Amino acid sequence: MMATTTSVSSLLGFVLFVSVGILPSISNPTIDHEVTLWKQGDLGVNTYRIPIITSLPDGSLIALAEGRKHSSGDSGPKFLAIRRSKDQGITWSNASFLEDDGETPDGLNLGTVIVDEEVYRVFVVYSFCAHKCVYHTTFLISSDDFGLSWSKPYNLSEQIGTSLFLPGPGFGIQKKQDPHRGRLITCGHTMPGHDGVYCIVSDDHGKSWRIAGNITQRGSFEPDESQLIELNNGVILMTSRNQGNFHCHCRIMSKSYDGAESFAHADIYVDETLEDPVVAASLLGLRTTVYFSNPANKMFRVNMTLRWSKDNGASWNGALTVWKGASGYSCLAIVPGMQANETFIGMVFEKGHLRYYESIVFVRFRLE
Repeated sequence: MMATTTSVSSLLGFVLFVSVGILPSISNPTIDHEVTLWKQGDLGVNTYRIPIITSLPDGSLIALAEGRKHSSGDSGPKFLAIRRSKDQGITWSNASFLEDDGETPDGLNLGTVIVDEEVYRVFVVYSFCAHKCVYHTTFLISSDDFGLSWSKPYNLSEQIGTSLFLPGPGFGIQKKQDPHRGRLITCGHTMPGHDGVYCIVSDDHGKSWRIAGNITQRGSFEPDESQLIELNNGVILMTSRNQGNFHCHCRIMSKSYDGAESFAHADIYVDETLEDPVVAASLLGLRTTVYFSNPANKMFRVNMTLRWSKDNGASWNGALTVWKGASGYSCLAIVPGMQANETFIGMVFEKGHLRYYESIVFVRFRLE
C-alpha cells in the first residue's frame, strides 16, 4: 500500500517534503498466540491501562501497565504493574506491583521502558502528578537483574527540570549506530494547549540525563504521545499522536539524523495512510522491516491493526487486522529467540468488546 505523506514544513509554509514509494510485498505476519495479561477487576484494581513491553538480553519479556485503583481516569492513585515471560510470551508470571502511589489524587503515569544492552540495565521512566500539580515530577527506576528487582524511584526532575514531561508511552531506545552510538533516548509530550514533543538523552548509561531535541506545537499542529525507533542507517524515526487532527485524521511522523538532538522542519510530515483516531501507537524495527500498530480508524478506537514497511515507512506494504472491536493503546516488541526457523514479534494492546480498556492482551505474531 502506498503511503501518502505530506511534510509539516509545507503545510505550515516552510519547505516542501514528500516521500512516497512502493517495494515488493513481504510475507504476511500471522497471529500465533494470544493471552490476557490484565482485565478490569484483577487484584482489586478498577482498570489497567497504558501497556508497554520490551524484550531483555536474558531472553525474557516484561510487560508493564498502570493499575488504576478506583476508576479508568488518567489521574487518581495507581499501581505500576508488571508481568514477565521466559518462554517467548506463551506463559507469564503472576502480576505484581513495582510501585504504589497510595491514595494520592494525581498519581503516576507510564511511561517508557529502556534497555541498556551494554551494561544489562533496564530503566522505566514515568511521570507523577501530571494533571493537578503546579510542579511535575519525572521518576526513573532501574533493574540490574532483568526485571526481577528494582531500585527505589530516582527524581529525574533534578536533572531535566520540573516542566511537564509525559514519556512515551512505549519504549525508549539505545542507539546501535552512529551518531551517538550507545545513547539512551526517550521522548514524550507536554500538556494540550501548549503541547509538543521533546526528548531526553543519556550518554553515560543512565547516570545523567538532559533535554535534547524538540518539536513544538503551532496552532492545530499538536504532536503528542510518541514512539521512536532507530532505523538501520542510524536515523531515528518517530510517530506522534496528532492531537489536533492537523491536516488529517492520521499520524505525525518525524526523523532525526543526529541522535534526537534536533528534528528539522523538512523531516516532519503527516502520513495519511496511517489513519488514526487520536491515540498512542507503536513502531518497531526488525532487520529491514518497520512495523506499526494502532486502531486503524479515523474516528473511533476500534480495529487494532499491524502494518509493515520495507522502505523505512515511506510506504506500507501490508496490514493485518488483529482485533476488529474496541482497541486502544498498543506497544510492539521483538520476541527473543527462535524456534527452528520461526521468528516472532509481540504486541500488548488495550482490548474490549464495549470499551477498549476492558483488558490488556499480549499477541504474538509469526514472521516467515
